Amino acid sequence: MDRLSDRMGDQAGSHIDSQIDSQTGNRTSNQGTPEGAGTAELLKHPALWKAGSLQRKEAGISTGFEVLDRHLPGNGWPAAGLCELMLPSSGAGELKLLLPALKALSRQARWIAWVNPPFIPYAPALKAAGVDIDKILLIHPKSHKDALWALERATRSGTCSAALAWLDERELRTGDTRRLQLAARQGGTLTCLFRPEKALTENSMAELRLGVSRSAEESLLVDLCKRRGSWPLRGLEVSLEEGRRPAEIREQLTLWRQWRSVDTPVVRRHKAFLPALHPDRSDAEPRVTH
Repeated sequence: MDRLSDRMGDQAGSHIDSQIDSQTGNRTSNQGTPEGAGTAELLKHPALWKAGSLQRKEAGISTGFEVLDRHLPGNGWPAAGLCELMLPSSGAGELKLLLPALKALSRQARWIAWVNPPFIPYAPALKAAGVDIDKILLIHPKSHKDALWALERATRSGTCSAALAWLDERELRTGDTRRLQLAARQGGTLTCLFRPEKALTENSMAELRLGVSRSAEESLLVDLCKRRGSWPLRGLEVSLEEGRRPAEIREQLTLWRQWRSVDTPVVRRHKAFLPALHPDRSDAEPRVTH
């Protein structure tokens, strides 16, 4: 028995020694490949997050603001994912933050869906900003359930390049955000939810969460509360003028002057309540800065 035990021990020792490369000292697997190779391949996987490293595996949609692009995965808005903008109140400048991206996305042969907006999108202002208003699709559901259903279907279908939604916060659940995130990924849609600031304390499966507030007349304060592959970052100052080049501003000025010269009942009604570019100065001409 002792001889048999010694023989088995020698064979086991030889088997273990054979798993170690005599030259490199690397342990190998039963298949003859170094164990370190499998680890190296795993570390290259795009779904793996490395602390302190901002993921840029998937190209995003430029926000039009360099200071914001620099700190976002993919250098911009997620081309296929759920983004949440937390606001102190509607009209904090959130749409101006999205305008450069909406302008670019409106060039695609897909819709830009607005689900349950609290206002009627003002076509002359959107057109002046370069957005193709023929791609705008307005959806006015009768209930939160219908709004959620419409948003999920619109994003999952692949027929929308972007979807903006205002849902009933009292009925929105974490599971809803998970379904919307998956639908956005499947349909290749930039999906934006506009939520109140208090939503920051609630869980969400959105891959990007931003806090947006007005810093000055032409600038916003943006907090990156959640971003894929990196830590939160607060206090980014974003100048809204940065997203517009002088040539674009001159083009907007020309369109504004043309619009002011039109005199129809519909235009007169819009002029009375929603001035094209400067809501606080309806009688003033936009300023061109270089």
